[in-house]
Amino acid sequence: MDISPCGHEFSISLQQMRSENDLYKRIAYVLCELLPDIPIAMYLAPSLSEKETLKLLTLSSVAQPPDLQYLIARAETLKNQQILHGDNHYCIVLRKNRSIMGLLWIGEKIPMSRCYLVGHLINVFYHQLNTLALSRIDPLTQLLNRQTFDDKVIEITTGDGFIVEREQQGIRHWYLALFDIDHFKVVNDNFGHVIGDEVLLLVAQQLKDNFRAEDFVFRYGGEEFAVLFQSHDGDEANRLLNRVRSVVAEFNFPQVNHLTISIGFTLLDDICQVSELVHEADLALYHAKKHGRNRVIDFEELGIAGQAKAETDIELF
Repeated sequence: MDISPCGHEFSISLQQMRSENDLYKRIAYVLCELLPDIPIAMYLAPSLSEKETLKLLTLSSVAQPPDLQYLIARAETLKNQQILHGDNHYCIVLRKNRSIMGLLWIGEKIPMSRCYLVGHLINVFYHQLNTLALSRIDPLTQLLNRQTFDDKVIEITTGDGFIVEREQQGIRHWYLALFDIDHFKVVNDNFGHVIGDEVLLLVAQQLKDNFRAEDFVFRYGGEEFAVLFQSHDGDEANRLLNRVRSVVAEFNFPQVNHLTISIGFTLLDDICQVSELVHEADLALYHAKKHGRNRVIDFEELGIAGQAKAETDIELF
């Protein structure tokens, strides 16, 4: 393939991608075109969080990935270099605020002009990834917004996620939890909407701090939040959610002092429509609020799985 020195066509094609999955597929294609039959391994912090460990994004022409910890250690030592030279490899580093956000290992020597071109396109890819991320963020809470929720559920349930899992600690399942701040209208009525917004922001921060970086936390609407997270089983999920509930209940909110949240959750398993999944979690949340608030309810506890699938049009709130 005849490739221009600046890779203009590849750069434009990356900037035209409008979904993360399409962008991941495009960068894999670009790397395959630029580095045919050359061993490569690309790592990324998927949620673009500086707290997150790097995960394998793509692996090509090599049976085993390189030593990631060695590559990270070298990148941390050579803080000002984007391209690291090894005896028989190159490593291109993506950085943000001095944090390492991604690595591309190239398993054999290539012309430096090609290496610089690949480095440029990796940066174009990462810039576009950040642009897409900003479009799905709620401006008040900095959580994922409601418009992103359906796409993430479909991505998870159809198995189109991009991360190649290398470390297994038993099979983990995806769950959806819906969170609702108890008596939030009272907060707005007694303290005003400015304090109400501060409460939303602080609850959002508690949720972000108490879930893993690879989980997905959303502002679902108003005072309601949603989290897509992984757990080995329902009991473990219940314990995790009860820990989060306790953290919020013990937090001292300015002026308001203390408030609580109610939580309903369900397993992402053989769900035909996003609306069915949300309805199940909504029913569990409704049960939690109806029976005292400040509690966690698993949809399975309700024993109405068959009924719920037939009632997805019911509005509870």
